[in-house]
Amino acid sequence: MMLLSGENFGTILKRYSSSVGLYFFASLIPMMLNLITNPLIAINMSPEDYAIVGFYSSFTTLLSPFIVFYMFHYYTKAYFECNEEQRIRLRSTIIKSLIWFSGLLSILSISGVFCYLKYCNGDSDLPIFPYLILTIMAIPFSGLFTFRQTDLKMRRESKTFFGFTVSNGLMLTASNLFFVACLKWGAVGKLMAPLVINICFFSYCIYLYRKDLKIDFDWILFRKILKFCFPLTIAAMLGFFANGYDKVFLERLGNHTEMGYYVVGVQIASYINVFQTAIGSTFQPDIFQAIAEKNRIRLTQIITMLVGSISIIAIVFILFCPYIIKILTAGRYMMSVEYARISAISVVASMLYYTMSQITIAKGYTLIPLINKIVSSILCIVMFSVMITSFNYKGAAWGLSLSFVISLVGNIILILIFEKLQSGKSQNFRHK
Repeated sequence: MMLLSGENFGTILKRYSSSVGLYFFASLIPMMLNLITNPLIAINMSPEDYAIVGFYSSFTTLLSPFIVFYMFHYYTKAYFECNEEQRIRLRSTIIKSLIWFSGLLSILSISGVFCYLKYCNGDSDLPIFPYLILTIMAIPFSGLFTFRQTDLKMRRESKTFFGFTVSNGLMLTASNLFFVACLKWGAVGKLMAPLVINICFFSYCIYLYRKDLKIDFDWILFRKILKFCFPLTIAAMLGFFANGYDKVFLERLGNHTEMGYYVVGVQIASYINVFQTAIGSTFQPDIFQAIAEKNRIRLTQIITMLVGSISIIAIVFILFCPYIIKILTAGRYMMSVEYARISAISVVASMLYYTMSQITIAKGYTLIPLINKIVSSILCIVMFSVMITSFNYKGAAWGLSLSFVISLVGNIILILIFEKLQSGKSQNFRHK
């Protein structure tokens, strides 16, 4: 998997073709199943159902980092710094934390959101239960699944990753069809499907890692993980104001039908993220490795391929968007076309931002995401308020792209400041 600075793009693409193919199809197959079955889902869900699902799902952006505490990032950072024995202990500590610590945090999350909805958002006519429970409880049960994916990516076991990910996608699609199309449970079924599948894979991962569960819990390592992940977690939670706050703000407008069209448009545009995830999964270990080896040429090549590929896919989507939505929604949600086109641009912006975030973490600047998110969240709140107040749902769609641009620019500026400060300290030390 090593890249030489002198290799051209053709050589690099050939070297990665096998892994890219497996990662790509691991995401593509479940996506294709979702696309095929989406008309059946759309027929059996009203705009109001989509509004409910979109509203409550928006809280996952805020709570997922908190509940799983971003421990995957510590694992990716420490993986190449550990020997095999240290990796086993690290894996055991993270697995147990994702079971017990995440379970505790999920209970706190349900209580916190309930208090907000009950006392701070009392004018809303959207029901709270069972939607709140179904949405939040799906998060802690997803932790081990995501960790398993991370573990397989870091070990570059792309074939096992493929089977594991595709199995999850197949079962989730079947579960959605059962609860929404067969039982016709609408928003309840749409939110229950991932919870059921997450519980199944949570149990399977416990079986896979049963030997790791026998290792004594390392409290010292746990505190080290929390210290490293705390600023990343807070920063990720603040990402809610860039991707999630739009739906909370829009719900206050009271037009749940139009909000449903907005949610459908954003959701269909998000399918482009499947390509982003597939490509990013392939190169994630190499970004960290390039940073560790200080190979800037290699890093530039990787970033160019990441951003270039997702940009081409976004352009194709924008051109054929009306036909795509007509097919995927059985012609019921053509009002979502404009929202989908605008939202597709945000996927390119998010690729730029998340790539820069990976670089930031690999450099060990864990405070930068936190500082950046605090500043950008404040700017995003103001930006969304202005955009939604002035342009309603179209303003929210454009705001998604602007939010990632704000975060990207802030991240770059902070990296330059941190590196300049470090350079100044080094020069002062040499003079002394």
